[in-house]
Amino acid sequence: MSSNKFNPSLAAVALSLALATQAEAQSSLGVRANGMGGAFVGVADDATAVYWNPAGLATGALASVNLEFGDLAPDGPGNPDSLRHALVGLALPPVGIAYYRQGVFGTRPPGPAATGSDSREALRSSVHSFSTSTLAVSLLQSVTEYVVVSATPKLLWGGESFTADVDASAMLAVQRFRLGLVGRNLATPSFALDDSGAAGVVLDRQLRLGGGWGSGWPGHSRVVVAVDGDLMNRDTLSGDRRDVAAGVETWWMDRRFGLRGGMRGSTVGDPRAVVSAGASAQLAGMFLEGYVAGGDAGERSWGLGLRYSF
Repeated sequence: MSSNKFNPSLAAVALSLALATQAEAQSSLGVRANGMGGAFVGVADDATAVYWNPAGLATGALASVNLEFGDLAPDGPGNPDSLRHALVGLALPPVGIAYYRQGVFGTRPPGPAATGSDSREALRSSVHSFSTSTLAVSLLQSVTEYVVVSATPKLLWGGESFTADVDASAMLAVQRFRLGLVGRNLATPSFALDDSGAAGVVLDRQLRLGGGWGSGWPGHSRVVVAVDGDLMNRDTLSGDRRDVAAGVETWWMDRRFGLRGGMRGSTVGDPRAVVSAGASAQLAGMFLEGYVAGGDAGERSWGLGLRYSF
């Protein structure tokens, strides 16, 4: 599975910090992942795997550190021109801790839409955007020589609420191929956005499947190709999305320089396509990385980061 032998009792460590204000488009963590168009569930092998697929840490380096920040530029009346986000991540055996903050979408039981609210008034659906903070512990376990699973209990707080949740993921790695599956918000956590006693906003379950091929897996690959797809619809203020994403990553000059690109679009409603590109350059043993994404006005973004792996 990897050039580093994975002990069946090994647990991965991931410490991530994301600072995000309320967002109209849900921010995805990870400069590399966003540079590949969001096709990363079957690739996830650095500290951002705590979000994308913690089971993928078994296929990556023994340890990695990620520092990232960027802007998300949503559309819609009354929104700021841009929303800053940041990430600090650490992956290190044998246990994992994660803290991150991001903009998310939640649903509230149907009711009349109020003028100026953050609900999707035109569609008469009660979808709300707000920020959540998460404290998570990720543990990995080998099932067979080729399969690793992960469970991630989480404590979340957002609005006026504090609640618990759990994510789960798996990674199948056979020679140059990987197949990953991640389920988020499995306990459908609920949040009260104010103290009025109104019905809570619920984060719906998310299920995403991704596959990847690496020219040098197990180990370092000069070329990585990946495809991801949502298996369930996701709520957004502009309508439901069920994305399909594809991306490629290439490395040059003995892994001193990398390029990546990708695109994604929704298979329900309007495509709302997003195209992205990114690059990495090795400096003093660390990678300086960045990406830009454009297309659908609600999900234009950019990010910069530093990554160190060993």
